[in-house]
Amino acid sequence: MNNHRFYRFKKLTLVFMFTLVGISSLKTVLASPAEEANRVCTKGGAAVVTVKSSGHGSGFLVSQDGLIITNAHVVHDGPSVVTVVFRDGRQVPADVIGFARGGVDLAALKIQNRKNLPYLRLAADKAKVGYPVFAIGSPLDADNRDTCTQGNISRIRPDGTIQHTAILNRGNSGGPLLNTKGEVIGVNTSVAVSPVLDDAGNQVAVIPGGTGINFSQPGEKVKSFLADIKQNKVSPVSTLNKPQEKTLQSITLDGQVIKGSLNGSFDGYIFLGQAGQTVVIEMNSKEINPFLTLAQIIESANGKELKEIAENDDTGAGNFNAQIVTTLPADGIYLIVAKSAQTGENGNYSLRAAARD
Repeated sequence: MNNHRFYRFKKLTLVFMFTLVGISSLKTVLASPAEEANRVCTKGGAAVVTVKSSGHGSGFLVSQDGLIITNAHVVHDGPSVVTVVFRDGRQVPADVIGFARGGVDLAALKIQNRKNLPYLRLAADKAKVGYPVFAIGSPLDADNRDTCTQGNISRIRPDGTIQHTAILNRGNSGGPLLNTKGEVIGVNTSVAVSPVLDDAGNQVAVIPGGTGINFSQPGEKVKSFLADIKQNKVSPVSTLNKPQEKTLQSITLDGQVIKGSLNGSFDGYIFLGQAGQTVVIEMNSKEINPFLTLAQIIESANGKELKEIAENDDTGAGNFNAQIVTTLPADGIYLIVAKSAQTGENGNYSLRAAARD
């Protein structure tokens, strides 16, 4: 009889356990889209870092002992030891231990002497068109870390590149693209760009972002790269092809000083402006003769065209720095062209753009 009671007790225990599992699974199935998004973003963000190199980008941990995946273009022209920043603001050094071969835009970093770090798993299933996705990273500014956006996969390109609608900006590069399970299905790498044309219809630059067309390298490339890391088959230097087009940098009218360097060409900065807003733009240098141009970017049948608003060579007599103070004519996107008055001149400069109250 005791054996019979024990058998019944085991049956009851098993039924109770299965009931608990069933309730847990049912809660997951019945989770609202908002709850699902919160779960993915909250849990995933713990394993996502801001990568500070010559600029900044994003990255994510793939192991408890500190292995991080990011884009090669985030760290290819920076130091061999970079700083990574966790969601809570903790900063630690990480070694750049290698780059993917064959021009693949991936790099690996390693936090030394750390254990039990949060990390993300790679998805076993392939990405499919229509599936919801989540992008986590540090867009535009390093202080915007742990920003999570969501969208859907809109296309899988022939080379496996994932095209999706989760909003990306500069600084998102190297961050993970996650599925609804919080697993990595891709590495956010780039956004589609819009051409900027001069008065003659020539393309002078491109504007990133705002197109709704964003690109991530597929998880299969990450898996291949991780296998190469284990076999010491990574490249010590980036294998990326050098970009041919100049990309414009997005800024805000907050008055922060931006450091730049000209190499015989120009630098371009874009910002959102409002009609009637007075802006002050300053370009200073001890090495070159600064020249500023401000233009409004206007949509046309040929794409995006420039309408010049103001330009300045010298602030005043004996002062070769450049300054523009003007009132914006309309809401929209504006372009600042920072260059030298002398063609082909090289040197460092500082730029500041602010809205005047």
